[in-house]
Amino acid sequence: MGKNGSLGYQMMNAPKSIFRPGHSYHEDKRHGRVQYVRGIQTMRCMVTDVFQFADFLRSSRPEVQDLREVTPEMAQRFVQTLVERGDSGGRIARVSSSLRKLDVACRHTGVFAQDAPDLLPYAAAPGAPGFHSKPRPDAYSEADADRIIAWVSQSDSEVGFLLQLMRVAGLRVSEAAYLRGIDVDPVALTVTLRGPVNHTKGGRPRQIFVAPEHHPFLVKLKELSEHQVDGHIFLDRGYLPTRARNWVRRACDDLGIRPLGTHGLRKTFATLEYCRRIANGAGEKAALNTVAQQLGHNRTIVVRQSYLDRGILSSKRNGR
Repeated sequence: MGKNGSLGYQMMNAPKSIFRPGHSYHEDKRHGRVQYVRGIQTMRCMVTDVFQFADFLRSSRPEVQDLREVTPEMAQRFVQTLVERGDSGGRIARVSSSLRKLDVACRHTGVFAQDAPDLLPYAAAPGAPGFHSKPRPDAYSEADADRIIAWVSQSDSEVGFLLQLMRVAGLRVSEAAYLRGIDVDPVALTVTLRGPVNHTKGGRPRQIFVAPEHHPFLVKLKELSEHQVDGHIFLDRGYLPTRARNWVRRACDDLGIRPLGTHGLRKTFATLEYCRRIANGAGEKAALNTVAQQLGHNRTIVVRQSYLDRGILSSKRNGR
C-alpha cells in the first residue's frame, strides 16, 4: 500500500476534487466548464468504475501502488479487457468517460502534470486506439435468458429477481436495482420510472407496460417491497448492478452461452415486445415507437440499430 493509501482509495478519492453538485452540467458545457461532475449518480458510477480499474491493476500490475504510477497504456489495456470479455458498448463508453474524468481530477490536484499524456486518449488523437461503441443488436434468445436467470437464481435469488425484472420490463440494471414497490402496479401491468429517484438515464421518467403473462411476477415484486423499511424492492443497491454483471458472466461461461452482459436482457425484452406489438396488429413504425418509449430512448433509430436484429425486422415486415 502506498503512503497515500491503497490504489483503490486514491482513485476513489481523486474525483472528489471535481465534484460540484447543485449546478447545471448543461451550463458548464455552454461556458466551457466541462471539468466538473455535477450529478450524484454520475459521481457514484465514476467511483465504481475507477475502483474497478484499481482492482484490475491490483491483479495485473501489483507493483503499482501510487496513482502517479498509472500510465495511459494501463488504462487502454483495462478498456481492452472489457471489450474482450464482451461488455456492452454503452458500459465500455461509460467506463472510458470515467477514466477521462479521473485524468481531469488528477491534473486538478497535481497528481498528474498538466502536460502529461492523456490517461485515455480519444480515437482521433494520433496513435491512439480509442474505442468506438458499434451498434450490436444481439440479444439472448428467450430460452437462453430464462436459463441464465434460473442459473443465477440458484446461487443469488436477489440478483435472479433483478435479472428477471430486466427481462420482463426492459429496465437498465441500475433502474432495476432502485425500483420501489410504489413503482409497480400489477393490476395495470405497469412499471413506472419517475426520474432520478429510480436512477433513470438523464433523469427522464417513463412508463413500461408489461405483458399480461408476467402479472404473477409483478405481484412478487410488490410483496418484496413490503418487507423493506424504505419501500425499495432490493437491498445493497449500490453494489447490486456489479453483482448482477458478475453473475451473468459466470452463468454464460458455465452454460456455454455467448456473453452479452446484463444489457442483453434489455435486448431480449425489446425483441419480444416488438414481436408482441406486431402480432397484436401494430404497424412497424408504431411498434418501434412503443419499444423505444419502453426502453427510454427518444429515437427509433437506436432501437433499429442496437436492439433489433435485421432478420427480426425484415421477417415481421414481410408478415412471417
